[in-house]
Amino acid sequence: MQYNKLIESVKLIFTWNKSDRLWQMPFFAGLGVGIILFIAGYFNRPDLGLVAIIGANIFLYVQDTPIYHKMVVCFCCAFGMTTSFALGLIGQSFPFLIPIIIFFVTMISAQVVRYFSIGAPGFFFFTFAAILGTYIHFDIEDYPFAIGLVALGTMLANVMVLLYSLVVIYVFHHSPKPVPKLGEFGFGVIVIDPIIIAFFVAFSMYLQSFFELDRGYWVGISCAAVLTAVTFKQIWVKQFQRILGTIVGVCFSYFLLHFSLPPIYFALLMMFFMFCGEFLVVRNYALAMVFLTPYSTYLAEVSSFMNYDPDLIIKSRVFDIVIGSLIGLLGGAFMHWSALRGVIDKVARRIVFRWIGRD
Repeated sequence: MQYNKLIESVKLIFTWNKSDRLWQMPFFAGLGVGIILFIAGYFNRPDLGLVAIIGANIFLYVQDTPIYHKMVVCFCCAFGMTTSFALGLIGQSFPFLIPIIIFFVTMISAQVVRYFSIGAPGFFFFTFAAILGTYIHFDIEDYPFAIGLVALGTMLANVMVLLYSLVVIYVFHHSPKPVPKLGEFGFGVIVIDPIIIAFFVAFSMYLQSFFELDRGYWVGISCAAVLTAVTFKQIWVKQFQRILGTIVGVCFSYFLLHFSLPPIYFALLMMFFMFCGEFLVVRNYALAMVFLTPYSTYLAEVSSFMNYDPDLIIKSRVFDIVIGSLIGLLGGAFMHWSALRGVIDKVARRIVFRWIGRD
């Protein structure tokens, strides 16, 4: 019986899932990335374009809902993404605060996206922005400039959301779905799960700092990516899909990192990665990681743009991702441990309802 369950889980790793995601969505996501990098390349600063792309990731939160709802959601995500990155920058000046910052960014973003039923990619890119903010080096006097770059990325992404919405509705005659209900998942999913998720993501950041891992931010990013899954079975499958896809993806990255690409070719390459990654991520996560791995590698290595040590990057990333994925799996086990959930639920309800009562 256990053997059959294991075989079934292994099959899920390689399953091609059906999806109703419109192909125009990854197309406009890639187009937004390309426009940013074309503009940055024109000024011969593609590295700054990569910083702006952190904000442009809010396009991935676009929903299949009426235009007004799409725009409101993405405007709010723009604020959240910019704030998350700004808090990450603060962590550069106060490294001991990094786990605490990551905890609160992850917890609050997970609670918000679940309450408003935003769905995939969930809290991930807010945590991703905060973690990159702790790593991408800027002098303290350049913090407003860096935050402005991310904000500009969110602005362009919102333009892409509007264009995408108009095209799918008025050109392809696609009927949007109704706006989802608010808070329908219940107290456990909206409050308890984010607390546990945030603890393990913050713990992974503390762990990588304690062991002084080179490029240890991948530990926290990988842990967050795995914990975006809902059920423990999905977390288990997603962990292995991420590890397998990353192994293939880093081989691809290792080859690409040996080349110094002209800005126009680099922009086209990143457009290709974004389109393929977002087209495949809902169909097979492992296959999507083959394309998202080099995309995120370029994004995270912005501080050493086109001046890489491929051997160091690849060795660090594979090791860190395996560690982060295993911590994410452990977090998933704790998240679905009924005894622990019961204790946290009682404490959280007392705190929340006492705080509401005082108001």
